[in-house]
Amino acid sequence: MKKSLLALAAMGAFASVAQAQSSVTVYGVIDEGYVGSNVRQGLGGAANTTAGTMKGTKGGFTQSVQSTSRLGLRGSEDLGGGSSAFFTLEMAVTPDSGSTTSLVSTTRQAFVGLKQNGIGAVALGTQNTVIYDAVLATDPTGVNNMMGTLITTSGTNVAIANAYTSGLSSNNSYNTRTANALTFKSDRFAGFNARAMVVANSTTTSQTNSGGAGAGVGGQANVTGASLGIDYTWQKLNLTANYQTFKAASNANAISTPITLFGATASGTSGSTNAAGTNVQDDGQYYAANYDFGILKGYYQYLNRKATSVSAPTYYSKFTAQQIGVRSYITPTIEAWAAGSMGKFQNIATYAAVPYTPPQQNLVAMQVGANYWLSKRTNLYAIYGQAASSNVALTSGANMSSTNGNNYAVGVRHTF
Repeated sequence: MKKSLLALAAMGAFASVAQAQSSVTVYGVIDEGYVGSNVRQGLGGAANTTAGTMKGTKGGFTQSVQSTSRLGLRGSEDLGGGSSAFFTLEMAVTPDSGSTTSLVSTTRQAFVGLKQNGIGAVALGTQNTVIYDAVLATDPTGVNNMMGTLITTSGTNVAIANAYTSGLSSNNSYNTRTANALTFKSDRFAGFNARAMVVANSTTTSQTNSGGAGAGVGGQANVTGASLGIDYTWQKLNLTANYQTFKAASNANAISTPITLFGATASGTSGSTNAAGTNVQDDGQYYAANYDFGILKGYYQYLNRKATSVSAPTYYSKFTAQQIGVRSYITPTIEAWAAGSMGKFQNIATYAAVPYTPPQQNLVAMQVGANYWLSKRTNLYAIYGQAASSNVALTSGANMSSTNGNNYAVGVRHTF
């Protein structure tokens, strides 16, 4: 009996020590608001016809306006000697789904890793891309889900896809997250720190029946990628430079197989933020600078993304954008921002015997917004954004079209 009591006491002491050396935190965001939108599209024909000017409006209460609602767990364990283990499991939350079974929709992040103080951290799993981490740290709008910025193209809440025609729907300006990723994030040395990512997910199959490129059987299906980002901080100045390249190739992809961007479920549409691409070489660059002037912080951003068909390299789409902005606390509880951007988008040509290269669309956007902080975790917000595209023609001889849209929102966000 005494031995049993001693064993229980020892186990209890060990559990107490283990608990003291490890921690798990539940965190999340709930964001609800009212969003309205207006879209007007000129299709190059007579007014009030299917080939003429079209317009529409929408409004209603919805979720994830300023920030995507989410629920997550993160934890760490002290391994001694300056080493630690850590994990994150984060899911998007859809409180307006109307069903408890679909309250949690998709995995945002899911990774585990090891950290050594003085060197950095290594992690494996579904993680933010190098460019997305950089945008989160250097964007004056706070990477919200409203229209009005070409760095993070959005419109998921208000069905205004026409405002970003031909592929510029939610977050298609860069890939936000990817699965099957190994990352390294260094500690800061002399103002510098580095972030790197390698993606690998390949399959090789054999077959007995005849086939070949485009036959849909056999061969390889490869998803690979590599990324590198360098950040530099000197007093109130922050600089970042980032490059990432991802490739999805399969023997089943014929020349006519449309490309699908990484982070999208179909060509030119929004979808799972960690979905792999299809038949695409997906390359992106991001450079940014911001400086804290005291009364406000100034921002500059440049983004470039090119998606090339692996099976037909003469077909590609290309997007470039640059943005300037400011962000400031007007009072201790009122925070405001403003941003303006311009860019160009060239859609992938329609597959045909003779490749057609469509003209580059001209894009402009602007956004203003404000937060009223009720506490460190709760704020009210008001946001207005608008965007326009012109010089749009997807097929040879088609009438040029243009789109102008805006949306506005008020709501409340709580973080925990």
